[in-house]
Amino acid sequence: MKKASSVILFLSVLMLTVACKSEKKLESYSDIYKERPTVIYVAPLNDLTLRRALRTPDDSLYNLSLNIAAKQLFLTASDPLVFNGYYVPGPLASAQIAATEWRTGKQLRNENIEDYYTHLGIDAVLFITLYGWENTSNSWTVEAEYVLRSTLSGNELMHVSVKAKKILPTDFKGNPLALGDDEAFALQYGCDLETAQRCRLVETLNKYVLKDLPAGKRARKHSTERYIRSHPEYFNLIIHTDGSVEMKQEEMTSELTEED
Repeated sequence: MKKASSVILFLSVLMLTVACKSEKKLESYSDIYKERPTVIYVAPLNDLTLRRALRTPDDSLYNLSLNIAAKQLFLTASDPLVFNGYYVPGPLASAQIAATEWRTGKQLRNENIEDYYTHLGIDAVLFITLYGWENTSNSWTVEAEYVLRSTLSGNELMHVSVKAKKILPTDFKGNPLALGDDEAFALQYGCDLETAQRCRLVETLNKYVLKDLPAGKRARKHSTERYIRSHPEYFNLIIHTDGSVEMKQEEMTSELTEED
């Protein structure tokens, strides 16, 4: 009986710990439910990943791979937002907004941006920062930060940091094997396999992070999902070879380094 009581107590503490780390959407996104934004503008990507000094042709290919993956991260960020019931300015409109912006990314994240609402009807601006890449013989890892900021109140409506890892299958010698989706992407867009793997990773990252936002007010589920558990502020994302996604709640360490 004493052992059973100890097990029950352990499970109770475990459930309480998990509950404390992951709040309900109504609590995590209280400002979104209060302000009910409709239009979200995705600001130009803040890419802080290092590029190689150009000494060999491989260096140029490596830098090109990072450039393409960064572009793919930016271009696919709008997809889960639109799917979730928000209006997002199209690529041409976004390019025009970015071309006329005189403030730095840091200023946009910290200073008054009410003019985005007054002149453009934008309710919130999404800022994505790409910090670094890392790879091993059987995985790609990327670290990124997502901040959604209200143009009216200036409040952060979302702030999430993620380290996402894409696991690659290997043969009996430990050499990585290509997944069908990665090969199809490389063939469709005319890029090498490593670039395709990076692009597929950031696509999944965007989808997983941004789908956690409460549905836009024009979506049916806007009022029904508020008691679902939200993502924590810091977590690791693991994408397995079968396409399944696993989230691990851990403190971010910001220890990623540039490797080929």
